[in-house]
Amino acid sequence: MAEPSRPEGPDGEAGHGADQTSTESGEAAAATAAPASAIAGEAESNAAPAAEGEGAGEASPAARIHELESELAVARATVRALLEKAEKRASRASGEGAVLESDSNLGKLVRRQTRALAESEAQLRRKNAELKRLNEMKAEFISIAAHELRTPLTSIVGYLDLIHEGRFGTPPDGMERPMASLHRNAHRLRRLVDEMLDVSRIEQGQVRLYRVPCDLGRIVMMVMDELRSVAGEKGITLEPSVEEPPRIDADVDKMRQAISKLVASAIRYAPEDGTITVVADEAPQQQYAGAWTRLRVRHTGNGIPRHLHSRIFEPFFDVQSARHHTSSGPDSAGLGLYIARGLFDLHGGLITVDSEEDAFTEFTVLLPRVDAEKPA
Repeated sequence: MAEPSRPEGPDGEAGHGADQTSTESGEAAAATAAPASAIAGEAESNAAPAAEGEGAGEASPAARIHELESELAVARATVRALLEKAEKRASRASGEGAVLESDSNLGKLVRRQTRALAESEAQLRRKNAELKRLNEMKAEFISIAAHELRTPLTSIVGYLDLIHEGRFGTPPDGMERPMASLHRNAHRLRRLVDEMLDVSRIEQGQVRLYRVPCDLGRIVMMVMDELRSVAGEKGITLEPSVEEPPRIDADVDKMRQAISKLVASAIRYAPEDGTITVVADEAPQQQYAGAWTRLRVRHTGNGIPRHLHSRIFEPFFDVQSARHHTSSGPDSAGLGLYIARGLFDLHGGLITVDSEEDAFTEFTVLLPRVDAEKPA
């Protein structure tokens, strides 16, 4: 009698064919269909000998129990597969929902931030407009006040000069010192008024330059001659070094005024018996890109604190007042460096500062260089 053939298991040809023909929705059922048919075939194979030996009756109870257990195992496997697939789909759906919710929240946040930014920009524009208006009012007030003060002050200073020169005879006994004080403070007041007018002109763009090719070294020596006596009162030594620096295109009077403000500031802050070095030379191209003439004003002693570097060119700012938390000194209104920078800017120049406390302060000015062969 022929041996009954045994059906292929899950890894056999039958199972492989079932997997190939399954669809996405029936993957789990198809995966478990092959074991079920294999188990059923096994039951028939086991039942065949019994029928042959015992007659063509029903399967034995043991075979039937085995068949039911196999079907139950298949059912459990199918349920597990379906549950796993459902969990995966639920997880994907949950993730997509979270992304959608996150996108929605992000959109709301962006809209809120955009509104807040627009409100801040509008407020900033209002503040800037108000600041500009106040600055224009300040400049106009300074201009009017300076012009109104200048006319009577010119007359006062003129008469005091004549008295100081003895044009009206010798002052009465005991009046020499008071008259000298009047003369000194009248000139100080006139300098302050002149500086206020300079500030007003710079801020309102009313400074006119009459530029010609000129020798920066000669301008520096003019300033040295003007301020040597002032420096000598403090025992300060002026040391110019101007060995044929490149020529510049400048308004000689305005350039002299700017350099004078710079050197006067150095005299003010240098200690007694200190030294001020003024150097005019060609700026090294490996350090500064382009063609520049360089001016350096360096004084020893009380270096400007580095945290004040960004403020020293502000109008009405005084370094000593900021350092000692006092009002401006008697010889400064805090306008000199502001005017100097404004005049250098008008010439296309650039001014920077470097310092070390209790050591030195050095101002460096770069001015556009011109061809040395141009006529003076």
